[in-house]
Amino acid sequence: MKKMPARFEGLLDCYFEKLLHDTPTLAAVVGIRSAEGKLGELSPRSQARREVARQAALGELETVSPRALTSEQNLDRLALRSVLLKECEDFARGRHALEPNAPDQLLNILFHELMRGDDEPARAARNLRSLLAQAPAFLDEAATLLGAPEAVWLRVMEQTVAGNPALLDGAKQLLAKTSPHRDDARHLHATQAALNRYRDRAKALPLAPAGSFAVGPEVLQRRVRDELGLDYTLGQIEALALGEVERIGALLKTASAKLGRGRSADEIIAKARADWRPGKPLLEIYQTETRRVADGFRAARAVTFPVGDELVVKPVPDFLRAVIPTAAYSQPGAFEKRQRGIFWVNDLSVLKTTAAEKLAEQQQHFGLSLTCAHEAYPGHHLQFVTANRHPRQWRRLFAHAVFYEGWTLWCEQMMVDLKIDRSPWLPAQQLHDALWRCHRILVDLRLQTRRYTYEQAVGHMQKHLGFTRARAEADVNWYTAQPAVPMSYWLGRLENARLHQRLVTGRGWSLQKFNDWLLSYGTLPQAWLEKYGLD
Repeated sequence: MKKMPARFEGLLDCYFEKLLHDTPTLAAVVGIRSAEGKLGELSPRSQARREVARQAALGELETVSPRALTSEQNLDRLALRSVLLKECEDFARGRHALEPNAPDQLLNILFHELMRGDDEPARAARNLRSLLAQAPAFLDEAATLLGAPEAVWLRVMEQTVAGNPALLDGAKQLLAKTSPHRDDARHLHATQAALNRYRDRAKALPLAPAGSFAVGPEVLQRRVRDELGLDYTLGQIEALALGEVERIGALLKTASAKLGRGRSADEIIAKARADWRPGKPLLEIYQTETRRVADGFRAARAVTFPVGDELVVKPVPDFLRAVIPTAAYSQPGAFEKRQRGIFWVNDLSVLKTTAAEKLAEQQQHFGLSLTCAHEAYPGHHLQFVTANRHPRQWRRLFAHAVFYEGWTLWCEQMMVDLKIDRSPWLPAQQLHDALWRCHRILVDLRLQTRRYTYEQAVGHMQKHLGFTRARAEADVNWYTAQPAVPMSYWLGRLENARLHQRLVTGRGWSLQKFNDWLLSYGTLPQAWLEKYGLD
């Protein structure tokens, strides 16, 4: 029994070292410099090799007694098992043959290097050139994985390829500014041709049966248990979601009535947006608001802020304008010594000529204080930087949405409760967004259990949330590929509220002690922390 903890540590080391070796794009993103500029292999052979490694790890994990492990090791045991089971399920149902996502994998790592290019152009250019040189062979090999593509995923891939010229143009701009090479144009052209070739090969294949993206009720139930850490049945989750839709809807109606009887939340928010006059450059406003929101949470002693981290609020460089929305956050890699996050601001008003056009673009950033709390402090940046300093190195690679998205919604709620932003429209805005997350639970559940077709899911978002067809489709496209993740947002937020009731109200903990405790274990389901992190 004394050797069991050491055996478990060896299992973790062996699995993750092999994973990072086999998946250099992941290794590069988490901060392993030697992996930069490598695409690795995406082929039937590589997929089979990864499955052998997963099954071996699962088999060895079954021989480990939880009673012989420490509480921290048991948290890693649950997290590793969750990852292995999910990937084994996806392999068993042939997801690699259903989902033509090689273009997305390629473009994501190119985008990662483009973001690096604003600070380290020479390093980024070197990596981009290496990746582009490998891209045609990578895509051609990846095409051999495909069997019968799932219709929704095929359409998403077509949209990805159609939108990629903007990203490749960004790469072209960066390379041109960094000691341009004579082969740059050839590699860019070859990559574009390979993307088109991959698309055409995928489109020529017969389609999988409609709804093949759905994992079914049994798998979804397991993921609720092993990825969200919840002991709820699917029926209980649906009942919970329906209750939350009713509860949040009533709160939203009350909040809206305070701001004008007879007006909906959408109308109130639209009016507040139309009345907003920034008065200063957006970058300066974001920088000021990020500091103000952070200072408000510090003054409220809501959470301990990390020491030695960096968060830079920067304008999106020209070569990224077309591929970043109004604002975005890029987190530091789990193993990077310099824990520096970047909060990107894409101010398209600078490209407009008339005052009306400039104002219209600026008003797209309305409500940015919520964005700052969600993305910066105490949201994603604070949470991930804290997780990246966990003494158990592999803990940093586990990322459960029920925690990291539940945490950001918790941050938004705290901003309202602590009155860090006293804007009269803020409670309505926060509740409006919360209602969307409640409906996500219903759509995710019904879509993945095949009770909703794709069209019914899109219709749900249009009917209950007033989404346009395009916005509803964009949401549902994502839902099809991430079973149990869309529901994680609000379920995670509720888990934080439940534990707050137990530990702050029940035990008398301070808010700061509670939040610090939540953050101290990395990015794992709250129910696991409750089981192994409380005396």
